[in-house]
Amino acid sequence: MLDETDLALVDALQLNPRASWSSLADALELAPITLARRWQRLVDDGTAWVTVALSDRQMRGAILELSCRPGTARAVALELAELPHVSTVGVTTGRFQVFALVLAPSLAAIADVLVRSLPVPADVTTLHSHLYSGLFGGVVWRLGVINRVRTEQVREPAGPPPERIRPFGEGDRRLFLALGHDGRRSYQDLAAELGVSPQAVRRRLDRLHRNGDITFRCDVARPLTGWGTMAFLWLSVPDGDLPAVGRALGALPETRHCSGVPGPANLALVVSLHSLEHLDELLARIVRDHPTAAVVDRRVVLQQVKVHGRIVDELGRSVRVVPVDPWAAVDPISR
Repeated sequence: MLDETDLALVDALQLNPRASWSSLADALELAPITLARRWQRLVDDGTAWVTVALSDRQMRGAILELSCRPGTARAVALELAELPHVSTVGVTTGRFQVFALVLAPSLAAIADVLVRSLPVPADVTTLHSHLYSGLFGGVVWRLGVINRVRTEQVREPAGPPPERIRPFGEGDRRLFLALGHDGRRSYQDLAAELGVSPQAVRRRLDRLHRNGDITFRCDVARPLTGWGTMAFLWLSVPDGDLPAVGRALGALPETRHCSGVPGPANLALVVSLHSLEHLDELLARIVRDHPTAAVVDRRVVLQQVKVHGRIVDELGRSVRVVPVDPWAAVDPISR
């Protein structure tokens, strides 16, 4: 388990993933060099990391559910995890033993992935796909261990939106991919890879962030922070209630993914939990707070295999990076 200082450091970076160590020093009451060393140790151990994610304006997504031949679920999950446009993969209980989140840059591209180009592992016996109709939360989450005063010290100030919105272009894509291994890469390092000036990188990154095209997330080996259990839930919500229920569930501290999909079960919810008893409490809370929503299926996530571009071990530690690349499905060169 992580100690209280490491938990506070991770929580602070979940609030402000690219914050400088000097800006965090007062809130965390540690010297910048101490924070830098602690963070590097967490990164080197695969315990925590910062990465980048696209907004739902810039990509389309789908959930895959796969049934597998007995004893092959982990192998299937690992095979899917090697695909850059498959962001997250887990092994679950239930009729479908594997779930995966797939991304592509457009509706036509995600349709092509689902209909034609997805390399389905040989041991898959059944595959169901569900297109996102909306993404309600879970991309960014936090441990919530630092108090309110420290939270406000650390939180990144909300800058004004850009004066004009530009289309997401090839330069933006290259910058996004360059951040896939490490969302805290310096402007100088990014500039050297992209062949531009650090000032140009800073301006582009600032514009993309303020425009809401990208967001940064700090993730951590969840079992080492007390979040040792996960569940995948399907809910049925009246269409008129779906946006409000989705936003409310997407904002829960347990939520790691919340999306609407067309179909009788129209809300998918992936949650981290402290225990199986926590699942019972969460289900009771959902029923109490959202009486029109019905939980129609629940599965325990036995093991996460990939977490937004990171291959993880049994303790949730990052062992390898397969950076998220929604364009890989339509442009193999980008791999």
